[in-house]
Amino acid sequence: MHSAAAPSPRPRRACSACGAGNTSVCHHQKFVVPDGYPLPAVYDVVACRRCGFVYADPPASQQDYDYFYSDWSKYDDAAVSSGGGLSPYDAARLAITASEIARALPDKSATILDAGCATGGLLSALRDEGFTSLTGLDPSPRCAAACHQRGFSTHVGTIGSAPADMPKFDCIVLSHVLEHVYDIPAFFAAVKRLLVPGGYLYLETPDASRYAEFLSAPFQEFNTEHINHFSVRALKNVARRFGFSSVVVEQKVLQTSADVHYPAVFGVFRDLGVAAPHSDVIRDPDLPNRISHYIQQSAAMMERINHHLGVQFYGQQPVIVWGAGQLAMKLLALPCLERTKICALADNNPVLRGKFLAGAPVLAPAALAGTREPIVIATLLYADEIAAQIRRLGLTNPILSLLPRTIDEVRPT
Repeated sequence: MHSAAAPSPRPRRACSACGAGNTSVCHHQKFVVPDGYPLPAVYDVVACRRCGFVYADPPASQQDYDYFYSDWSKYDDAAVSSGGGLSPYDAARLAITASEIARALPDKSATILDAGCATGGLLSALRDEGFTSLTGLDPSPRCAAACHQRGFSTHVGTIGSAPADMPKFDCIVLSHVLEHVYDIPAFFAAVKRLLVPGGYLYLETPDASRYAEFLSAPFQEFNTEHINHFSVRALKNVARRFGFSSVVVEQKVLQTSADVHYPAVFGVFRDLGVAAPHSDVIRDPDLPNRISHYIQQSAAMMERINHHLGVQFYGQQPVIVWGAGQLAMKLLALPCLERTKICALADNNPVLRGKFLAGAPVLAPAALAGTREPIVIATLLYADEIAAQIRRLGLTNPILSLLPRTIDEVRPT
């Protein structure tokens, strides 16, 4: 059901890790996106035949992604995103990242730029480590303003559109940024313009080699935002291609909530000043196989969801969908939901409110007062918490889950 539309005949993007253009299609991903959404509703996931790097090939440009993170960013709202360091788990994650940077940079007066700083959570953790010259950069004006309120020098923009008068830095931090970048060659060229000769680069991304080991939702990492899928080898290859030598590259596991863990790969790299020759690329033979396993597991889970929802929808009136995020945009492409009338969606993300998705309005949860239609909870991670929130709002609607669980029978007391 994820291969209904024909894939593009050839990729629009060359491999960012080695520059080759010969790829094989691993998966065809489809979304139902809100009206006016700047990112594509379909793309191929491809694997480079030369080096094994896996990435998405969306019909888009870097400008589309820059616009998305400027105008559609969820990262300025701590209630619906991470990066601010406000939750205990987010604060612990950022503290670990700051300590990893401190290992490589013993000089606490080193100038550091956090590109993609969100609301300044990592900068705060670096300040706690004793660093004194910290700057933030983010495409969202709201994020930049929130970061500035925490006492940091902050600029609005991306690495590629940084202000002309911005100084060079001893270290640039790109924590969970590179997986979002469409034009990686241009991105690294901009990084080098902002880095002092011999400066350091900290990179951290999800670890694609372990997606299947930490599967919490089907195709979670194949979303509209994550378009590059790095392993340890892939991260080394892309850094070396653009003139950075590896100081340390390691894997780790992040805890994002009480029950959710997330695999990541990170590295500290130093600018060598010259790009590596193409012959220095080392193939990653395992990543395409691991991604294939992840795809198989995700497809099986999505089929179970489609069957379970289809049984629950039999003879049902229109439904409300709780959640309009990345998983919901995939679920809406399922046959069971394509056949079902959706009268509204509810979401806590203020950026999405007032938008239309699958022909239905996205509302604040409180706006569901007086409705009676069944509510489909479009998440697997926090279904119980959302069910409890629905009842706290005084809603008596039947609650439907994605997979069999106790909330199927939740009714008001």
